[in-house]
Amino acid sequence: MTLVQAVEDLYAAFASVPRPTHIRHQPYELQPGEVRQLLSVPLRELSPGLMRSYLFDAIDHVGTWEDFRYFLPRLLELLPPWETEPEPVAWRLKYAHEQGFPLSEAQRAALHAFALAYWGDMVPGFILWARMYLDWTTLEPFGVTRSELLALWRAHPQGALALAGVLLTAPCPPEWSRAELMGWLEEACLAATDADEAQSLSDALLILEHLPQSPGG
Repeated sequence: MTLVQAVEDLYAAFASVPRPTHIRHQPYELQPGEVRQLLSVPLRELSPGLMRSYLFDAIDHVGTWEDFRYFLPRLLELLPPWETEPEPVAWRLKYAHEQGFPLSEAQRAALHAFALAYWGDMVPGFILWARMYLDWTTLEPFGVTRSELLALWRAHPQGALALAGVLLTAPCPPEWSRAELMGWLEEACLAATDADEAQSLSDALLILEHLPQSPGG
């Protein structure tokens, strides 16, 4: 599933959540104009700046869980891997789970699918951030597991090239043995049609061969 499709599924899954008629806040937390927009502008038209302002204190001091559920599809739509980090939303989902706040099965499924699609977009272009999110369990509040994310990375058409990027700067996930990594890189190197990509994969193989410890260590 693409990220665009996952966002559409989010809107569908959360469509039954009513728009708030009032947003709890202090005057210094939201401007009157921001509140008016949150309560009146169509959800898909709420601006990135307004959503950032809302998210800053959402649930903690601004609004309720029900408000947050209403705005969640738009918040996630504005969360491309190359622009914003997912921690502010992930933290609130984790808190909601701990507090037993409601999410329907369809909403849980949509969040799960979004996290997988988001991760899939990160692997080819933002693998170092993705690697950190993996270690920090950043995406797990969306309902995904580390093993799911690793499987998606392993199956990604550009997964081996992403692995080559990781080997230059960071340890590999410990779940993957050196032999598995060598085989993965060798297969990708033989199949590569781009000279630069083939060189990157070849360089990664050399790094892996000379690592003094387990690649995941």
